Amino acid sequence: MAEPDTFLREVDEAVRQDQYKQLWDRYGIYALGAAVVVVAGVAGYKGWSYWQMKQAQDAGAKFTQALGMEDGVDAAKGREMLAALAEKGPKGYRVLARFQLAAAEAKTDPDKAVVDYDALATDPSVDSILQGLATLQAAALRLDKADFAEMERRLKGLVDSDSSWRFSARELLGLAAYRLKNMREAEKQFSALVGDQGTPPNLRERADMMLALIVGTPQALSTTSK
Repeated sequence: MAEPDTFLREVDEAVRQDQYKQLWDRYGIYALGAAVVVVAGVAGYKGWSYWQMKQAQDAGAKFTQALGMEDGVDAAKGREMLAALAEKGPKGYRVLARFQLAAAEAKTDPDKAVVDYDALATDPSVDSILQGLATLQAAALRLDKADFAEMERRLKGLVDSDSSWRFSARELLGLAAYRLKNMREAEKQFSALVGDQGTPPNLRERADMMLALIVGTPQALSTTSK
């Protein structure tokens, strides 16, 4: 005869096995299905992550290759590659390719480049820092043609914000005013740069230089004497 403890263990195991069987009969297929879904989900995520990484690596290689071609005999081919990346590449490289294409356009067709930069500046899918950069690039290309109202419209959003581009935007506004011989406005913009503790040192130096030029102009002298 089996020992009492052994007998009780065997009964306990039989009961547990019976319980497990009942649980399996009720939930086993669902538990197995859930496990399959989890495994498939993990495998799918890893596969997707690998695909994303591979796409980014391929795009990076193509972007670098296109940049190398742009300044050589294969410039047209390089632009074709950039255009393809801008249309179908991973998100980050799409934006970089668009910036590079706009920069290339600026050398031959500044008006077209302004349109490209404006599109980047207003595209909600583009990071706000890069939107600000695109705004500055477009304004810089318009500096020698636009009136002050246009330049102010383009740059006021940056000047009035806490964007890291606000100093460069104010400098462009000051240069626009100076070009148009609006010395009062130019002095206002460059003085604001000099007085702002956050202004980068090299930009403050340029603002000081512009203020020295403004003080020496006949328009500034006549304005001061009134």
